[in-house]
Amino acid sequence: MAMHPVTGQEGPTALVMGLGFVAFGLTMILHPDRVRENFDRFADYWKEGSWHPYKMPDWGLRIAGALIIVFSAIFFQIAYIDLTR
Repeated sequence: MAMHPVTGQEGPTALVMGLGFVAFGLTMILHPDRVRENFDRFADYWKEGSWHPYKMPDWGLRIAGALIIVFSAIFFQIAYIDLTR
């Protein structure tokens, strides 16, 4: 699978995406109950009473939040490459 080069348009977008993922990950770490509450409301609108991954215990949501923050490093790397050219 070939990777496409960073062309100069991706930097600002990748920075915003990275910041969004960091904010969401921090929210999952600091307030897992609020995340669960909001996702529960959203999921019950579509299919009431079904199980979803967000219904895991607090420690699971906190680990998922940490992984999301780690994942955001990809977007920050793209932004760094683009904005330092």
